[in-house]
Amino acid sequence: MTNIVNFPNNKVEIFPSSLDESYKHIEDVRRNYCDEISSDVVEAVFSVIQNYGIQVSVDEETVKNIVFMEESIKSLLYKMKKVHHPFHDIASATITLNDDAKEEIEKFVDEKP
Repeated sequence: MTNIVNFPNNKVEIFPSSLDESYKHIEDVRRNYCDEISSDVVEAVFSVIQNYGIQVSVDEETVKNIVFMEESIKSLLYKMKKVHHPFHDIASATITLNDDAKEEIEKFVDEKP
């Protein structure tokens, strides 16, 4: 009989083997989750922009702005999930908030747990 199924002989480790690996895995899951949300948000932004009659071009400078916007959204989501993003450092170093800006944001944010 020659129809024998060979099973893989390499071992696959399913669970992290240390606390550090567990934390890394959790961070990866959070990062992937935020990345998926970010993609959905960018798609929604384009939908709204196009609904207002603005056609988005795909020239190099526009694409750079789109990438910047998506990274900004990721940065916000990562902050909420306690995952570091390079934009956190950039925002801290370059943006100073005044009371008016904070009040405007508070109108849109529900801080209830």
